Amino acid sequence: MTVDRDAFIDNYLDELKENMLLIDSGILTLKKNPEDENELARLLRTLHTIKGSSRMLKFNHIEKIVHGLENVFKGVKEGKYSITRDLIRLVFITTDYLQIGAGKIKESKSDELPMENLLDVFEKACSGESYSLDGLKLTSKEQVTDSHSSPDPVGKDDVAGTTSDSETIRIKVSKTEKISKLLNNLIIKQFQLKRENDVLHNLEQEFRALMSTAPGGDNGGKSPNYAKKESKCLKGIQQLRKDFYLDLALLERDTFELQEEILSLSMMPLDLIIGPLNKMVEETAMSLDKEIDFSVTGSDVMLDKIILEKLNDPIIHLVRNSIDHGIEMPREREAKGKNSIGRLEMNCYLEGGNIIIRIKDDGKGLDYDRIRERAIELNPAQEEDIRSMDETALNTFLFTSGFSTKEKVQELSGRGVGLDIVRYNIGNIKGKIALCSEKDKGTEFVLTLPLSLATVEGFFILCANEKFLIPSTFVKEVLIINEEQKLNLVNSKAIKLRDKIIPLYDLKAILDKEVPREKSDKIFVMIVESLNEMVGMVVDSIIQYASLIYKPLPPNLNKLKPIQGIVFDESYNIINILYIPEIMNRFSKIQHIAASAEGPSYAEKYILVVDDSYTTRKIEQSILELENYNVVTANDGIDGLEKLGEQHFDLIVTDINMPRMDGLAFVENLRQQDEYGQTPVIVVSSVSDPEIKKKFASKGANSFIVKSDFDRGNLIYEVRNLIG
Repeated sequence: MTVDRDAFIDNYLDELKENMLLIDSGILTLKKNPEDENELARLLRTLHTIKGSSRMLKFNHIEKIVHGLENVFKGVKEGKYSITRDLIRLVFITTDYLQIGAGKIKESKSDELPMENLLDVFEKACSGESYSLDGLKLTSKEQVTDSHSSPDPVGKDDVAGTTSDSETIRIKVSKTEKISKLLNNLIIKQFQLKRENDVLHNLEQEFRALMSTAPGGDNGGKSPNYAKKESKCLKGIQQLRKDFYLDLALLERDTFELQEEILSLSMMPLDLIIGPLNKMVEETAMSLDKEIDFSVTGSDVMLDKIILEKLNDPIIHLVRNSIDHGIEMPREREAKGKNSIGRLEMNCYLEGGNIIIRIKDDGKGLDYDRIRERAIELNPAQEEDIRSMDETALNTFLFTSGFSTKEKVQELSGRGVGLDIVRYNIGNIKGKIALCSEKDKGTEFVLTLPLSLATVEGFFILCANEKFLIPSTFVKEVLIINEEQKLNLVNSKAIKLRDKIIPLYDLKAILDKEVPREKSDKIFVMIVESLNEMVGMVVDSIIQYASLIYKPLPPNLNKLKPIQGIVFDESYNIINILYIPEIMNRFSKIQHIAASAEGPSYAEKYILVVDDSYTTRKIEQSILELENYNVVTANDGIDGLEKLGEQHFDLIVTDINMPRMDGLAFVENLRQQDEYGQTPVIVVSSVSDPEIKKKFASKGANSFIVKSDFDRGNLIYEVRNLIG
């Protein structure tokens, strides 16, 4: 009976992928210990397994390639020749062919490859003849994937289980995402039920008060039948509240367990992207004539599949930089008294709900003198400041776009080229990156990442009567100080923490709200960190630490810098998550603002935001307030007209489709008032119909922003153009 290979292809490819990793790791083990007979036997068994399954499914090209490599290692086993660099390169080239063949099978169910030259090299190697590896690499037209980079750790559409387990199923990622959205809705409903539980509690209290204040209280003057009904009603309310409370507690427990299980569906081991690095490190080192001892610990840590995919490129970039630019050539190392073999370590572990990845080399370290001079070349106007910077401050230039200390850009570029992309990609997965370096001792990059993008942990804080969430990833410490502990610096304040001077900034200075802070002996300070730089952020109070469901900003607002996303608190209020790197960037500008001559500030300008969507109102309000404008909101046109009568506004932002009175009618009524005949109006809507735009323009609207283009037609840009 002919085997229906279509039914087995997925399992075959999964097994092939695992076996390719075993081949790559096996040859590297034999490089370190050529006498390891167990590893050699394991490698031969792996090759035999691939050959047998390929023969059964009639993938003849892969079968012949693996058979050729198997014969080469039989020669190693028989002692005909030893493990050499050329042999290691030949193994890597072979697994590249297998990877490309796997890609072709997935696309067209054919493994056809141009393998004649490769088979010829196998024959020469087996005979002990000299052979050349030049020209064996397949051309770009023949490749399905870039063999120089790690393969996709997981399929884009599937979350795969262990294929050998009959109880394991394969499910679409889109399915898990849909389940997660439904779970989010369930959690939101749970918040609402909590509020209803509070309503029941208040109802019971009010009923008790009503009983005690009724005419003839304490049964005086009441008929026995009436008093009996009152008592029965109270007992009913009490029983209802008790049952409701118990059911809600069970719902919370089950929802939490369900959340944990759903999140685990998309969790995968870090080894999926770190495993293939062994081959990449060896190939890169050989291309540079260097020897690298690469070690990894903790790669079995589980994290979100989306984080895993986006982490692949940054890790490859940092590892290549360490090999190329960090670790010296063997002769240079020996001249410094170092081992000629460079050390590259990657340590992964869990800490405080985050995963920490440390990539450390024992190379020459960063040349801070060269970094300083290059920074001055690119920023001549800041020369005085740059010359006074310490090494930690200079590190920030390495993460600036286009910054490099190398004169020539190579395929394996120096530190700096691309580090801005690394920082951007790490920021996209709610992580942070830091580095430290010491001359002739090496450089270490530290990545701090959440385990999942579905949740966020952090501190609820209060500032200027508004609640925010500060992600714990960026929080180093939480302090309570008094006024005497502040240090007076030029144009700024600071505190001393363990012999380190840390600048102190008030978050309210960015929000710029005219809300006086209550006098207190306690000053709440959050020590936050980004790119090795720490500042103290003063807030009104620190409410609590929480782990919550993370909600990204709508697509049209996802490039807003100060806001990372939103969460719902226990009262189902929308709370903005502050993006600390951008907040710290704005703190750095405060000194210049304080030193400048007094003049009109944005805080003197009042803006009315009219939109029927609570979420949109809150987001636009936060955007404008973080840019130092005073903002009042209204939920439709009628509410907006009422707010216009309460105070004067310098600018109006309105939606189109709203209940009771839409945006067009609102603008018409607005222009009929003498006070608002010329007040600038910005329309922000998902409607893009040119005729609608013309109607608003005819009624006096000054600007029209389509929500889908919000990141390009920046709201702040339009506001500043109209009112400064």
